[in-house]
Amino acid sequence: MSQLVRILLIDDNPDDRALAIRELGRELPGLQVQQITEASSFDQALEADDFDLVITDYRLNWSDGLTILRNVKARYFDCPVIMFTNTGSEEIAVAAMEAGLDDYVIKSPRQFIRLARSVRAALERAEVGQRASRLENRLQTLLNRLNVGVFRSTLAGQLLESNPAFLRLLGVRSLLEAQSLELPELFLQAETDPELEYWERTVQLRRSDGLTTWVLLNKALSTMNGEAVVDGLVEDINERKAAEAAVQQLNETLEQRVSERTAQLEEANQELENFAFSVSHDLQEPLRAMQGFAQALLEDYAEQLDPTGQDYARRVRAAAERMSVLIQDLLIYNRLSGADLTFQPVSLSAVVTDVLTQLESQIQERQAQVRVEPPLPPVIGNYVVLAQVLTNLLTNALKFVPRGVQPRVRLWAEARGQWIRLWIEDNGIGIDASNLGRIFRVFERLHGSETYPGTGIGLAIVRKGVERMGGRVAVESQPDQGSRFWVELRVAD
Repeated sequence: MSQLVRILLIDDNPDDRALAIRELGRELPGLQVQQITEASSFDQALEADDFDLVITDYRLNWSDGLTILRNVKARYFDCPVIMFTNTGSEEIAVAAMEAGLDDYVIKSPRQFIRLARSVRAALERAEVGQRASRLENRLQTLLNRLNVGVFRSTLAGQLLESNPAFLRLLGVRSLLEAQSLELPELFLQAETDPELEYWERTVQLRRSDGLTTWVLLNKALSTMNGEAVVDGLVEDINERKAAEAAVQQLNETLEQRVSERTAQLEEANQELENFAFSVSHDLQEPLRAMQGFAQALLEDYAEQLDPTGQDYARRVRAAAERMSVLIQDLLIYNRLSGADLTFQPVSLSAVVTDVLTQLESQIQERQAQVRVEPPLPPVIGNYVVLAQVLTNLLTNALKFVPRGVQPRVRLWAEARGQWIRLWIEDNGIGIDASNLGRIFRVFERLHGSETYPGTGIGLAIVRKGVERMGGRVAVESQPDQGSRFWVELRVAD
């Protein structure tokens, strides 16, 4: 209920009006009372529509309470009306209640105290009723605008209500026309199985013009005035049926179009790879500028920056460096995806030696033990790609180790028929079995970058590189027990 309460007070007795205003003012601080003592003032007030509730005496010199009630309700049916009656006039009050009166108060000093409570209750009921009316109007508007047909019928199939969409589906203009149609496809189920509370099926609905249309019919049992009724939704699915037929026809000829679609997908994939390559290259120049200017701030203007400013500059530099590493990894992954590679016998021993030389500073920094067990037979592959694969695997073996633990890495190879399997074993944190299938995906990280920095692309590059060389890669691992990665490539003749 709003704070401002506008009341039309109709009473010939000024003392009674004063008492009423006094009692109302105690309970309703936002009170605004318009006093009416003659017919012309009442007519003007009705026309102005500037009140929320009417209080009227039953006996007036120029009218009576029932006439006032009827005139108010005729203009504003949801406006609350409260009537003063004299002792012994309860029968009159009851008759007025049947005519729409919201409440009555006996005119006596003892009864005046309940006037404010009666007004408040009547206004609250009116507000609830108005909200319900607005909700009903809103729902009716939605039903009228809905493109899905809505209807209500008896169990015997007599149509009771419908929205415009349902009438359009039937090809009629009014509910009366719809009621004259025989629609067994809609109502037969309710007759044969009245115990079924809800069901759905697809049916062909016959319109008034004799044409048929496919509809999806949903029905549910409900009650109205204590009687069982059926509420239904009818959705036009002609377009869906046509689409299903088109899909079926497409499936019948799909084998003839596989090669064409594959070529289109390959072309789109190539365009995407070219786009990624171009974007990655274009990002490097502004990143270099960010790194350079951040470094310049730290070297040339450090004394002019407070600790917070210096921290911000270091963060900018670190973020730019991380982005640069990410772009480099993306470029490597992109090149592996689309580059034309040449394959030839490669000395596995030479590749391992070169990679360990490149990682020497990391190995010394972490005080790691790396043991290579010969022989490492030659394989068929690409030297550069294989070096990248081993670099990523060894870098991870050195990195993913618990704090305070000395990294230990072991490499060896074994022949498996026409294949050479290279093993890389570490004493790191290990991997849970549920995550073994995820780690070779792009941007898959099992740990936060603060704990173990990285881009989330390293193992994706490993898998892509090994697959491009016609090989396989996998891992065996358990949490806290280290990991054993293996790369399998064809043996060189």
